[in-house]
Amino acid sequence: MKLKNRPLIRWAGSKTRLLNVLASHSPSSYERYIEPFCGSMSLFLKLSPQRAVMADINAELINFYKQVKKRPLKVSRGIHSIPREKEEYYRMRELDAGALDDLEKAIRFFFLNRHCFNGVYRTNKAGKFNVPFGSKLTEVPSQEEIMDFSRKIKHTEFVNSDFEKIIGKAVAGDFIYLDPPYAGTESRDRGEYGPCSFKEDDIKRLSLSLEAASERGAKILLSYASIPIIKSSFSGWNVSEISVERSVSGFAKGRKRVPEVIITNY
Repeated sequence: MKLKNRPLIRWAGSKTRLLNVLASHSPSSYERYIEPFCGSMSLFLKLSPQRAVMADINAELINFYKQVKKRPLKVSRGIHSIPREKEEYYRMRELDAGALDDLEKAIRFFFLNRHCFNGVYRTNKAGKFNVPFGSKLTEVPSQEEIMDFSRKIKHTEFVNSDFEKIIGKAVAGDFIYLDPPYAGTESRDRGEYGPCSFKEDDIKRLSLSLEAASERGAKILLSYASIPIIKSSFSGWNVSEISVERSVSGFAKGRKRVPEVIITNY
């Protein structure tokens, strides 16, 4: 049986529908792939780079990938041993993540991600995960799929870090792909992606760090919502606007086509 080349987790804003477009805009050659907002790693799986640095400000996400890389069998056995029931979901959600070891944290993260509403990662002001149980359960990746994913990330470095620090390490020969959480003055912060996630105030910091990386010779691809501040911040770069179907309310009836931009320095 051929295994599917797909992410292990569900992640709001995943670029699964845009993979072919993003791949066509990616450079044909580079020495190292860098993704400062790694999320579900969709483009990484599409491109299969030989060397990569995957980073995110979300410590639980990065710990999950590190554990899948080191202990895929234990992660698989752990998640498949948990009953797929609403009561068990809320019991797991109430556990104090700080009292768990790294493997236990990864299994809890994986279980909550596969069973929560719409694959959303959201925390309250205290940093506690608070997404309700999902109405439609998706399949949990098989042991074979988890083991296969682990093999694919064998030579990948995972870093829990702010985007600016990771971008600051990029040099000539690197390819940076960025898909930050979409922010705007009209959107209210509901805790999506966890504490300290990307906000509109960070766009200036992003543009300055990417300009510096570009001057050092890195190739850069950025996908984002088509909003004025993004287009003005990267007005000197190559900007392409596309139309993308988005589920804006979490339900099929809430889907609509929205404009997004793909920005490159090459």
